Amino acid sequence: MNGDSNSSLRLLLAVQLSQHFRSGIISPILALFIRRQGMTVTQIGLLGTASMLGWLIFEPLSGVVADRVRKKYMVIFAIVASSVIYFLYPLASNVWHFAALAFTMSSVMAPYAISVKALAAELIPPSSRGSTYGRYMSAVSVGGILGPVLGGYLSGAVSYSVPFYIAAGVGVVGLAGVLLMRYDDRSDEVMAVKENHAGGRLWTKAFLTILLIRMLYLFNLVFRSNFLPVYLNESPAIGASEAEIGLYLGVLQVMSALSQPFLGGVTDRLGSRAVIASSLGLAGLSYVGLTLVRGIFPLYLLGVAQGVFFAAADLSMMVHLMGVMHEGRTGMVMGLYSESENVGGMIASPSLGLIYDGFGPSQSVLSVAAVLFLNAALSAILLKRPSEPG
Repeated sequence: MNGDSNSSLRLLLAVQLSQHFRSGIISPILALFIRRQGMTVTQIGLLGTASMLGWLIFEPLSGVVADRVRKKYMVIFAIVASSVIYFLYPLASNVWHFAALAFTMSSVMAPYAISVKALAAELIPPSSRGSTYGRYMSAVSVGGILGPVLGGYLSGAVSYSVPFYIAAGVGVVGLAGVLLMRYDDRSDEVMAVKENHAGGRLWTKAFLTILLIRMLYLFNLVFRSNFLPVYLNESPAIGASEAEIGLYLGVLQVMSALSQPFLGGVTDRLGSRAVIASSLGLAGLSYVGLTLVRGIFPLYLLGVAQGVFFAAADLSMMVHLMGVMHEGRTGMVMGLYSESENVGGMIASPSLGLIYDGFGPSQSVLSVAAVLFLNAALSAILLKRPSEPG
């Protein structure tokens, strides 16, 4: 079984790599593409809400289903369906089209997100979990390095439609990795392990706390995906082009890929609580720094630091979750973890859009910083080590 697990983890890595590339190639231009169709930033925020609604509804359902069916079937469905949606994006022309596409995309990607997280949790060995997960996510991040740079360049040099078509085509490549996986999460051996853990409590204080921390962290993720490209493009002090925004996002991905193996080892040594609290505080400081940036080169330097801070927060939260989760119900655990993200996104997306239009771009950036500072304080106070009771 170990041989099947190791080879399946490598194939899962290849699938994740291709999916990070396709999402990366869209990341610098999606908000700008919508903006160029005449949408306000508030409307972009509402489109983010439509996307979060799909996650909100279907991720918990996917978590339940993932504990009952083969997860790779759910991954296959998501890849095929999302490829069709990427192909349809250039045909959209009004806010209702974009809302329907955003909702549908998140709805079909919910089974993918839950399944790959649950498979990773099952395939990664408990010993040196931080180091192993750090190396795994470092390799996955490689898929997102070239994507933003290529997407930003192609949208400016050729057409905004081309990155969407590439994303649709690349998605199908990931199917090969899924089909070759030999790990069977419904095998007698795996089901016996799950049965041994079936009596544990799901709703522990430690589990609820990490859900709260992850929910608040979505203010950062929502701002980066929905508003940051617009802010960088329209800010008089920065005025970044599509290609420059793509390069900035590429810098984030490079630093994430380079730092995650090291961060995994640090998490194993210091504990996930210390890494979560410190990375959230530093991420908040980086957003304060964003309001002070003047010009493109300082933005790239800030991106170097942000890539490390964001990677540390994401990695340490997932490692902490693996340490406190109910091991017999990985699908349900990942579904609830993702649902905490959805609730945070549903709050953050319209709030940040209204702040951006009503009070100004800088106030929206500082609002994200304030939430990250609050989250850092809560992490330091409320999070317990996985071995501690609660």
